[in-house]
This record gives sequence, C-alpha cells and structure tokens, in this order.
Amino acid sequence: MIRTIVVPNTATAGDVDALNTAIDLATDLGAHLLVLEIVNLPVPATGAWGFMPDAAMSDVYQRLRTRAEDNVTRLRAKLEPEPLSSDVAAVEALFVEPYRMAAHCAHAADLVVVAGGGADSTEAKITHSYFASLLLESGRPVLVVPPHCDVALPPRHVVVGWRPGREATRAVHDSLPLLVSADTVDVLVVEPAGAEPDDDEDDLPGADIVDHLARHGVVANRVVRESHGQSVASVLLEHAQLSQAQLIVVGGYGHSRLREWAVGGVTRELLSDAMLPVLYSH
Repeated sequence: MIRTIVVPNTATAGDVDALNTAIDLATDLGAHLLVLEIVNLPVPATGAWGFMPDAAMSDVYQRLRTRAEDNVTRLRAKLEPEPLSSDVAAVEALFVEPYRMAAHCAHAADLVVVAGGGADSTEAKITHSYFASLLLESGRPVLVVPPHCDVALPPRHVVVGWRPGREATRAVHDSLPLLVSADTVDVLVVEPAGAEPDDDEDDLPGADIVDHLARHGVVANRVVRESHGQSVASVLLEHAQLSQAQLIVVGGYGHSRLREWAVGGVTRELLSDAMLPVLYSH
C-alpha cells in the first residue's frame, strides 16, 4: 500500500509536472503527500582554527532561507485546495549534497516522485543526481516524470519490463498498488535477435510473474518481442507507445552505474528518452 508520497523539489522545470502527478496519485490512493523544499547551504570557509565566522556568509544563509520560506508558502497555497493530506517541509542541506538529503528524507516514504530531465541539458545533470541518489540510497521506488509530461495517472495501462532478477522483482512488488488498479498490464519480455523459441510451457519467460500477478488480481498479459538489433529500452518505449501505456515499470541499475554511464543501459536510455512516467526500483 502507498500511504506516503515524497516529492523533492529539484529547482528544475520538471518540478511542476512531478508535483501535479504526485497530487493525482496521492488523491487517488488516499496517501499523504510531502513536498521537500531543500535549502542548499554553502559550506563556510575554513581557517587554521576550523570554520571561520563570516558576516557575508550569514547574509547568504538568510537570503537562501527566506527564498525557501517563500517557496514553502507558495507550495502550501497550491496544495491547500486539493482534497488530500499534504505538507511542505524546508530541509537544510549544509554538509551534504541536496540530493542525498532528499534520499535521507525519503526513508519514511512508500514512493518518491521526482522530475526527469532531458538527455544532455544542464537540468538533466541535476535531475539525474537526484534520481541516482534516491534510487540507490533511499530504498524506495522512484517514479520519474519527464518535463511537459501530459500523461494522466493513476495509469489505466501499464507496461512492465521483465527480466528475472532482483531489480525487476522489486519493481513489480513496489508497483503492485498501481498494477492492481490498472485495467490491463503487459509483462514485456525482450528476447535477443535469433534466440531459439522455448516450447516448454512451464519455462516460458515471464509466465511465472504473470501467474503471480494474477493471484494479486492483476489482469496481466505476457508479451514477448524480439529486439531485432534494437536496445531493450527502445523496444520498451516502442511497445509502450503502440499499446498507449501511461506508465512503464522497470528495475533500475541492473548493471553498475559505471557500466551504465560508460556503455549505456536500460536505465540510462529510459531517463533520456522516455516521454511518459517510469517507475524504477533497485
């Protein structure tokens, strides 16, 4: 069950879409919505005797705190008319990066909703930092909402990218409240080009997880597609578009982050190319 949703503000253009999506989900699920306004305070200068008092730095802190208070007031005014339980909290990050502070605050949540970025924009570096820290350090599923995303949630049709493993298994479990309420779910298995078909019905890829979902009341269909030289992420996005899905569910960082950065991977490609919300678990 999803009872607490956390939305960290990343100070990027996608925050508006992420918050609107979180409002829709929290309202439908009856969950509490917590918005984090993170105040990134610069570390004071150090000297021979440790941190040095600096009047100019105090002024900087005060301006940042005042700006955060204004943002908190604005966000509370936005949430006040909404029919849901909500709060906005200003959280100071002084000796820790703001995205790591967001991950710390998400420990007591059921779901994190965060803005996505583009492929090569400056904002993408910020949102990717938030995403990686939230996914790998919070222990919570992370729903990434791309900028200018007009897909309505909760989803009516969901595509689950399935490959047996810890990350995908975690993603299926974490997304169960959304899968149960969906009209249809496609469990998509992407097979490499030239793979030999398996005639053993007891060993069909994805059949066991479809049966498992059926026991939870999820209407799931097993779909197998050959890659034909495409990446797994490309096949996922193509199938999601053709089937008019409103959500993709996948395991995040099934390979190491270093490998994803160096040679690419499903997580990296989806973060760059997805135009609909994607729920990741690790």
